[in-house]
Amino acid sequence: MRPFRWYWAAQWPALLGTWMQVVALGYLVYQRTGSTTAVAVVAAADGIPSVILSLAGGVLADRLPRRRILLVTQSLLGLSAGSLALLVATNHASFAAILVVAIVFGATDAADLPTRQALVADLVERHLVVNAVALGAAAMSATRIIGPSVAGLLIGFAGPAVCFGFLSVAYLAPIVVLLTVIPDVAPLPRRAGATALGELVAGLRVAVADPLIRGVVIVASVLAFFGVSYMPFLPVLAKTQLHVGPEALGIMYSVGGIGGLVGGIAIASMGRGAGRLQLMLVGGVVYAASLFAVAHGTVLGVTLPALVGISFAFVAVSTSMTTLLQTDTDPALRGRLLGIYATIFAGLQPLGTVGYGLLTHSVGLFNAIGVGALLVGATTVLIVITPSFRARVSGLSLARAGAATAPDTLA
Repeated sequence: MRPFRWYWAAQWPALLGTWMQVVALGYLVYQRTGSTTAVAVVAAADGIPSVILSLAGGVLADRLPRRRILLVTQSLLGLSAGSLALLVATNHASFAAILVVAIVFGATDAADLPTRQALVADLVERHLVVNAVALGAAAMSATRIIGPSVAGLLIGFAGPAVCFGFLSVAYLAPIVVLLTVIPDVAPLPRRAGATALGELVAGLRVAVADPLIRGVVIVASVLAFFGVSYMPFLPVLAKTQLHVGPEALGIMYSVGGIGGLVGGIAIASMGRGAGRLQLMLVGGVVYAASLFAVAHGTVLGVTLPALVGISFAFVAVSTSMTTLLQTDTDPALRGRLLGIYATIFAGLQPLGTVGYGLLTHSVGLFNAIGVGALLVGATTVLIVITPSFRARVSGLSLARAGAATAPDTLA
């Protein structure tokens, strides 16, 4: 547990700096170009590499020692942020240079995210993985509350370069911990002659065949496409249904971090091995009810608690799914499965946003989001009550699943 405590603590400054960079990057691009299209292009330059390369990043996490991968990725992320800080401070940050840095960030994140998630199971005992994942979610949510506000103050006082510089320095914390505390766990042995492409195909094959992984993939896909994709429409909700201004909109974005923080702390405090099926079931129902309330909300007093409920429930569902992938599957497949999971959210969330946008004039934007909320709840409940999924989570078919996957992944 000691390595995990140190690593978790070291993530805080990097996460805080990441949220600060999100704000500073959008501000910088719009300040330099005056174009919302340019802001979208930079966001796409960061996001598209994650969609394309996350599967490959998962394969990498299974083939190489995760500590060494993270030393490379975290160093690259820190150097990229430092380069951008220097370019902005010296007034040499052209749009092309910003675009290159965004692409480097997105490509590096594709390997960094599944590796960081897979590393958790290397650092704690199996029954504590759910608590460790919840602590990670709490850190992400807490910094989501603080980071944008700090970025706004720093941008107003000293300009966006300070935010990028902070992130660059912040990566020193996890790098030092990786060098001094985290053990160098060797990857599990692979079948002789196995190629990266072959291992990727094997991971996809298992994701289709294993009832547990298949269930997680289905729930994650529906949640990403119909659930999380509502977020870009909060300004529309604020203006057309709630009739509130930018101050209230800022509060609407912030309360999401509060719900996630409370959810992460609550799950982490539930003791040894909080029930994963219960977390998924309750989280799915609460998410659906909360999103439905947001979609049909007309007063801020109802919308704000519902937004807290959404973020609370998202932490519950995502914690349960991530934990299942780390504890109830073949360890040799862990990186690839988490890569699939990351790809689902990176790819389907923006597609869901586009889908809702296309339905605006036919059925109404928030009517469509309300239906999407019900689909999230119904899908989660159906998967959780499916006998094969429940049996797999209970470990009744673990040996059979392991035997089925072994020839593709192990010597």
